[in-house]
Amino acid sequence: MVKFVSSQKYWRDTMYYEKGFKRMSSFYVNEVHLITMLLPYMERKLKEEDDIYTILQNSLEKTVQLLLSRINLKEELKNKIIKIDWKGKTIKDCKNLTKQMNKHSRKYIIINGNEKYVREINKQMEKYKKENKDEEIVLINCFNIVEFNKNIIEILNNTDKILNTSGEHEIEEIFPEYVREKVKEKKKA
Repeated sequence: MVKFVSSQKYWRDTMYYEKGFKRMSSFYVNEVHLITMLLPYMERKLKEEDDIYTILQNSLEKTVQLLLSRINLKEELKNKIIKIDWKGKTIKDCKNLTKQMNKHSRKYIIINGNEKYVREINKQMEKYKKENKDEEIVLINCFNIVEFNKNIIEILNNTDKILNTSGEHEIEEIFPEYVREKVKEKKKA
């Protein structure tokens, strides 16, 4: 049996999600796979009238438009998905986005980029959450499996749930051999 354990700290000090602030991770092989995987989840959240924002290092506009033109979805849903801002953003743009976010709804924020970009955006969102304690935020960190394969343990150590085509899952459901370190216990010792 393989046991995944890591003593490295990735970018987060707490392990399990805080009230109103959850992190999910999603792994994909290419942009089409990423959007295909996110579509069922986005559809459910849009029906619940939650807000979906993106913070993407590289634009996914063309991929989203191409995919939506080839799949069978209601036009109303397609229009809602197209209205999501799929353009690439700089870290500075992220600061502007937080000023524009609807303060009265649950927010799902799709984050995608290289390791440094994702880490910096997560730090910005942690800061935003500290300043807006009553807000409900779900970060969906999307990782290209080829690029992030070497850091999979660190990513899992900084994740509350896994998102794939069948929805949200506990990490252990998707990675049965993974053993989560107890960071909070180590801090007390």
